[in-house]
Amino acid sequence: MSSYFDGGETDVIIIGGGATGAGIARDCARRGLRCILLERHDIATGATGRNHGLLHSG
Repeated sequence: MSSYFDGGETDVIIIGGGATGAGIARDCARRGLRCILLERHDIATGATGRNHGLLHSG
C-alpha cells in the first residue's frame, strides 16, 4: 500500500485504519478492488471500539 493518492479512480474508500479498517482494506485488495485507506495516525494504533457501526467483510 502506498502512502499517497495519485488521483486515479478507486472502488472503495475506507475511513479509519484500525483493525476493522485495515482488515477491510486487505479484503478489498485481495478481491481486486482499488481501495484507499484514510488514517490520521499510524495504521492499527487507534481504538476500533469507538466505531458503533461495525462492518465486517467476508
